[in-house]
Amino acid sequence: MRNALLHLFSLLFPLLIHAQTPHPWEIGGGIGFGDYLGDLQAVRGNLQNLDLNPSLSVHFRHNSNNHFAASASLLYTGISGDDEQFPSTDFRQARGFSFKSPLGELSIRGEIYPFGIYKPKKRQKAKLSNTRRSITPYLSLGLGVAFFKPKNDWNGPDSNNGVSPDLIQQDIDGAKNNSFCLPLELGTRFRITDQFTLGIAAAFRYTPSDFLDGVSAAGNPADKDQFYTVQAQGSYAFGKPQKPKGGKHAKDKDPAIDTDSDGVSDDNDDCIYTPGSNDRKGCPDEDRDGVYDHVDKCPTVYGLKTLNGCPDEDEDGVADYEDNCLGLKGVAAYRGCPPVDRDKDGVADAEDLCPDMLGQLRWKGCPDSDGDGFPDNKDGCPGIAGPALFKGCPDSDGDGISDKEDECPTIAGILIKKGCPEALPPSPGVSYKALYFNSRLEDWQVTSMLTLEEIVHILNADATLFVRIEGHTDNTGREPANDLLAEKRAQKCRDNLVSRGIAIERLNYIGLGSKKPIVPNDTPANRQLNRRVEVHFYRKN
Repeated sequence: MRNALLHLFSLLFPLLIHAQTPHPWEIGGGIGFGDYLGDLQAVRGNLQNLDLNPSLSVHFRHNSNNHFAASASLLYTGISGDDEQFPSTDFRQARGFSFKSPLGELSIRGEIYPFGIYKPKKRQKAKLSNTRRSITPYLSLGLGVAFFKPKNDWNGPDSNNGVSPDLIQQDIDGAKNNSFCLPLELGTRFRITDQFTLGIAAAFRYTPSDFLDGVSAAGNPADKDQFYTVQAQGSYAFGKPQKPKGGKHAKDKDPAIDTDSDGVSDDNDDCIYTPGSNDRKGCPDEDRDGVYDHVDKCPTVYGLKTLNGCPDEDEDGVADYEDNCLGLKGVAAYRGCPPVDRDKDGVADAEDLCPDMLGQLRWKGCPDSDGDGFPDNKDGCPGIAGPALFKGCPDSDGDGISDKEDECPTIAGILIKKGCPEALPPSPGVSYKALYFNSRLEDWQVTSMLTLEEIVHILNADATLFVRIEGHTDNTGREPANDLLAEKRAQKCRDNLVSRGIAIERLNYIGLGSKKPIVPNDTPANRQLNRRVEVHFYRKN
């Protein structure tokens, strides 16, 4: 077997070193089913008697030229058979043999593409384009090794329809676990992109062994066991052909050789596999901007050499494809945007989603104030950490509805009642107290200190009471700044109550931003009323 593999490789090696396709290497895999043909398989050709098993494969391919490829593959499948599956055959029912076996195959193959893998160039003298054919049928033949380990059920020596126990023992003693195989495959590949293909392949594997199923002398030793697979496969092509190097192959640089037939000999051609022109050292320049296509970031659009062949419409030194403020002259430090940055976070206001909040570039200028992995502009509760399930908000009562959307956030309820239970607990007799703020975060009004003293008195007088603190703002700010401001005001009130001796376990807070005004935000006086923190009292069930 080793000599046969070496012989096949010696035939393929000369083709491996002369790749001419745009992407000479491919890697891929397949999934499908496998079956075998042998003593424990019923009448061949009858689909009702198939005993299919899943199969998986991986392959590595080298496209030696447009019509030939060499590949190495590893296949795993299972094979099985059982006389009991064929009730119409009397001798099988009487014999009652069965087996199961894993089966692996390692093989190398040559693949022939009669119509080619890539389309030819339209130019008369050019060779291959970079475009794959939409449909590519192929035929492959190779040599491999199959590994198997059948587990047999011989059905006992007295119920085998006259099969001699000696023959069964002979098979047990002579069983082999590997064999040569010759895979013959027919397939078709379909272009998804020029580098990715999907396809279907059917392969018949011939083996000279009669032990894939573990049954030989006790069955029909003249009929060898075979197996086959049908798979859906995917392949990804990569790599580029390399320009021939000097040394002992220096004859490849003969001035008479012109691989891409562009009139520039390979020894003067910087792009030997892509047709170009003599004044560009054999390289193409489709947009004629002086930057050769293979290094041009924008090969179809006239651009600047200083920007790798890309245009700069607003002349700010940032290529259009990287410019976040196209048409507006900016600077490179702000990715082509003007250097206006109110919050000084390094993200220009033109692209800053949170221009008034010191943020991070990865979140387009927004911060993650509570560190829960959600930037504030996407966080339902930007100052209170919460899970992804509730968009960064907590669920204090554990009823599956976030506090922000829960009408009864401290009492477990149901969705149809917007988070409230079927029956609400009795009211504590006090609705809520309100504390009012000026426009700045820390600047609450003097009257709020009196309200805080009232709240402490109520809580000290009744230990069964709990508090939910809701922060609100007017509409003069923008989200998510308003949400964060509301949460910080509510937290400030909670911390004040804790400093006055109220147990933190009795206090729960949330920020609701400007979503629930009590009066329209149409006058300074009304906006003052909306800048508030509501302290709600409740009892748990």
